[in-house]
Amino acid sequence: MNSKTTLEDSVKETTEKAVENVVENVVEDSVNETEEPHFTLTINVPQLPGKTQVLANASELVQEVRQWLTDSPETCIYTCFSLCYKDKRLDDYKELQEEGITQDCELDLIEEPYTEREARIHIMHVRELLVGPFKQNTSSVGIDPGLSFFSAVSNINEKATNEQHQNNGKVKENSEAKKTPFADYDFSAPSLAKFVPNNFGRCSIKCLDSLYLSGWNPVPFERRRRGDLLYLTTTTIEGEILHITSAINGFFANKSTMKNFDPNPRSDLKVYHAHSLVSLLQAISPSFRANFKSLQDFIALHHPFETIPVNTCFPAYPWVVKQSKHIYDMGRATEIYLSLGTDAVDSLRDWNDEFQSQREYPRVELKDRVLRERLINKIQADFTESAVKGAIAVINGNVIPFNPRDPEEEHMYVYNNIFFSKAFDTRGTFAKLGGNDAAHVATGKDLEGIRTVNAIDVEGLYTLGCVVVDYKGIRIVAQTIVPGIFRRQDDSSIVYGYFDNGRDEPRLCSDPEFHEIVGKAAKPLHLAEHSVSDSKENTVKLYTSLETKGLMGDDGRRYLFDLYRLNPIDIEFLENECEDKEGSNLPRYPHKLTLFRPELIESYWDHKSRLWLQEIAAKQKTQEDSTPEDNSSDNEEFNFTLNPDAFTNYKSPEGEEYEKTKKIDEENVRNASKYLRDTVIRMLIIEFTTLAVTPVDGSSLTTTMHRRGINMRYLGMIANVMDESQDKKLNHVKHLVIHEMIIRASKRILRSLLRELPITYVPYCISHFLNCLLGADYNPDPQPMVSDTTIGIDNPTYAYLNLTPSLLLQQIRDTVLIRFRYSLSENFINVNVRKLPLLREICLRAGIQIAAQGYHFVNVKKKSRKRLTTFLPDDILNLIPIVKQANPRSVFAEETFEAGKLSIARGHRELGVDLMVQSLALHEQSYGFLHPATAKCYAALALYFYHHDDIEMAIDFQKKAVVVFERTCGVDSVDAVHSYLHLGLFENAVGNTELGLRYMRHAMYYWEIIYGLLHPDGATADQNVGIMLQNMRDFEGSVKFFERAKDTNEIIFGKNNVITGESYHLLAKALAFAEDFKAALIAEKSAYNIFHAMYGADHQKTKETELLLKDLTSNAVHNAKMALLKKQDKQPQPQPQPQQQQRKPTPRTTTVQLRTTPHHLNVSTQVKKKKLSKK
Repeated sequence: MNSKTTLEDSVKETTEKAVENVVENVVEDSVNETEEPHFTLTINVPQLPGKTQVLANASELVQEVRQWLTDSPETCIYTCFSLCYKDKRLDDYKELQEEGITQDCELDLIEEPYTEREARIHIMHVRELLVGPFKQNTSSVGIDPGLSFFSAVSNINEKATNEQHQNNGKVKENSEAKKTPFADYDFSAPSLAKFVPNNFGRCSIKCLDSLYLSGWNPVPFERRRRGDLLYLTTTTIEGEILHITSAINGFFANKSTMKNFDPNPRSDLKVYHAHSLVSLLQAISPSFRANFKSLQDFIALHHPFETIPVNTCFPAYPWVVKQSKHIYDMGRATEIYLSLGTDAVDSLRDWNDEFQSQREYPRVELKDRVLRERLINKIQADFTESAVKGAIAVINGNVIPFNPRDPEEEHMYVYNNIFFSKAFDTRGTFAKLGGNDAAHVATGKDLEGIRTVNAIDVEGLYTLGCVVVDYKGIRIVAQTIVPGIFRRQDDSSIVYGYFDNGRDEPRLCSDPEFHEIVGKAAKPLHLAEHSVSDSKENTVKLYTSLETKGLMGDDGRRYLFDLYRLNPIDIEFLENECEDKEGSNLPRYPHKLTLFRPELIESYWDHKSRLWLQEIAAKQKTQEDSTPEDNSSDNEEFNFTLNPDAFTNYKSPEGEEYEKTKKIDEENVRNASKYLRDTVIRMLIIEFTTLAVTPVDGSSLTTTMHRRGINMRYLGMIANVMDESQDKKLNHVKHLVIHEMIIRASKRILRSLLRELPITYVPYCISHFLNCLLGADYNPDPQPMVSDTTIGIDNPTYAYLNLTPSLLLQQIRDTVLIRFRYSLSENFINVNVRKLPLLREICLRAGIQIAAQGYHFVNVKKKSRKRLTTFLPDDILNLIPIVKQANPRSVFAEETFEAGKLSIARGHRELGVDLMVQSLALHEQSYGFLHPATAKCYAALALYFYHHDDIEMAIDFQKKAVVVFERTCGVDSVDAVHSYLHLGLFENAVGNTELGLRYMRHAMYYWEIIYGLLHPDGATADQNVGIMLQNMRDFEGSVKFFERAKDTNEIIFGKNNVITGESYHLLAKALAFAEDFKAALIAEKSAYNIFHAMYGADHQKTKETELLLKDLTSNAVHNAKMALLKKQDKQPQPQPQPQQQQRKPTPRTTTVQLRTTPHHLNVSTQVKKKKLSKK
């Protein structure tokens, strides 16, 4: 007993100290930032409104203030200007406090002379302004990137909303039921025709007929020395054709026509010159002036986060799109020139030097760390954008390889200073590990290794910038170019690891300085130092695996690459599944690159450290009476590492000591493998059973498994355990697990079909694939179609032409069996599959964008059949790349946020919320506003303020979370849907019930596409909608949702469960309000029986249901008497109905996820003001 108490106290004390250290360190580091003053800046502008105000803080850069002015509707006409204070120009890259800017300072916006680059930027900016908030980027890789439907969903009658808000949400008792957003709700399967809200509209306000570069470009030499930069041609709404000169001093209308060149200013106009092109057009064209104001008003109706560009992460692309009308625009083709210049010099960047230079930025001071993280995030986003475009160009054949004489799979490319290669085993490196399958996996593991090493952030150790792009069935690896990497490798370049170029004799090396730096990274990664020998018995010590290499670049930096073997082998899986075994009917797993995830290494290290603490506690118990000099356990330090080369073919030095070390290393790795199979996976299934985690789609399931260190190859094992369990509470997760295996198998098959096709055949292949998989009930024998636009292919023999529904289903079963070790039923497509969620997942995983319309998956009456198959080639609108990147992390921002949550959990509310708000500021400064990590902060703070009765603040944060999740994760992402559900509850809490129901309906439409029915969180949403409909006095509508929630809970939890009993109880109340007392009595009787059986007669729940049951019974007797009296023509006295118990819908906290803010939306300042007002 004492030993156990000692252990618990030791563990508790250690945990408490860890928490205190985290909070103390974060508070100490962030206190200066938290106390930085926020102040109002007044900016004097040359034109109306004359002055504008900006909310800023001392640590912001002058450049950020300039950017806000360019984005603000009041000053958006300016791009080429500087800010001055007391006649001194401010340095754009200095902080405001460094320039002496304090509270109530007035800055002057000074118009600057244009250069050709600044003129191009200004013209592009004006073109973007004229398009509106939803501009289709001509350089985008897909349709509608970064889309948000928030304003469309929020579009309600403001007067009605205000009236309801004034009534504090109280509905008059004598008012009739108002038509609610759920009045026409379709409880059947949703149609994709409604995926894009009907009232979602891009801007239709036209300011000009055209604006484009004139045919008089380039500027003649004699005019260049007069200051002319570019010539423009525009046609106003009035029909006048204007020729405009972009000059050093601004823009002016010239006398040129389509036939005659006369660059002199037009003197017949009242105003013919202005510094801004917008100002000039406003002065010349009354229609432009009026329509431009209307356009700005239209933009102002949207949430600010809907209109700013997504530039710090890869934007989300919707898989269902309603393609906008293609409009003739002569200026669209010149946008590339306006963006990059004549020689595209603006696009040529030394990516590697930029990456490494940002990592070398100072990191001692907090402000330096924040700026460093912001710069790294920005360069990563820019590099990803260029890498994606380059990868598409490579696959489409628009880039010439620098080794054209080699086989096509071995081709390598350099495009825009980025190195591109294909993920094939071209050198035979993975011949014994699985060939191309292993090479494909290795690229993802390499990216994972880069992400892990970057997170450690060891000074002096560098990695390559890397992006993996999957497009049209081909995986492309894009990497930055290290100086000297392309010259022949010799002893002076590879200085760490094992190197074999296939020409020279293999080398094994370990530079002492390199080894020391790698050792700093090895400690947090828990990598064991181990000795390795080569064929000549040369022995070196390494921390990483043999395959990992260290390169000394020509720039003097030490690079670590080929990180796909950073983690040890999952030996239990390798031995059980990757080799032929007697008595097993399972085929061999396709590759042997079965490695641990880094999360598993961390989890196992924590597990071992807890065991070590137990040993220390036991030693302390046995040494209580020993002398201090004998008590050596206090000086012990926990040290546990794993050898990444364990169970590989590496050669260790000969000797008993080395053999003993090797056996210990292998035993540690094997125990970690057993820990994964026997502990981690079992604990996850317990979490699923207890509803501690409730994934909704394949992405959330994958995230759940990866966070616990479980590889997706264990899906089959998880499904088999669930089959054996027969626990109904696991059915919703088991459905997801089986779906995920089918999706991954389908994606792999589709990838192999697309790989060999010309681009013109892609929509034909995809549509036929989807018909065979999902449309067999509509047409059991779909016929493949071929493209009629390919020259030189008379009789194509592509594999998709031979595909049939039965063949495809068999291929899926075979793939699932091989890769997940799970046997699908023969009729799995009709037993285990929900077709709309499966379609969504396949489109998202393969990068398919389909048309927004209704698709029939089952046979319909012949008269209504307008197509022979479910999908047609014309339904496939686009194929977008799937991008994987080593996303940078702001470790300090994350630690600050966790410290805030810990402080709140320990009762330090004020400190906790200050830390959370500070973390949000750090997230915004490091990641920018539009980033999933920032959105999680918004959502978490919204939930906090909701539970602490600051609903207005909660709504403000939740709106930001909704928009950011939509634009960065997808309009139908699980995060976006949860955010809409919570926003609906928040709006209902302040009386905006109708608006709240709009959000709820929008979310529940996508919920049914994502998952469908019979999910525990879906039942919670149904109950919340039911309560909100009761507030709107739509009692009949509320009954439908309470019934669906009851059915869901009864199927998941069983008949005799308190959650099911609560569902019956709520349904009974809803039926009573709908005056269906007979049905209410039956429902409440079921609730009473459940509570009585589970809790007993004396429990409060049982008594509550018993009381309502008596009221309903007496009401039923009374109604029977009244019916009898009515037959005798007597008027009955009204009987009071049972009063609805008021309850506040509460969102499930388990479903919520949590640059400087815009100056007019500064979060930190808003929170501070709110707190001051309460004081």
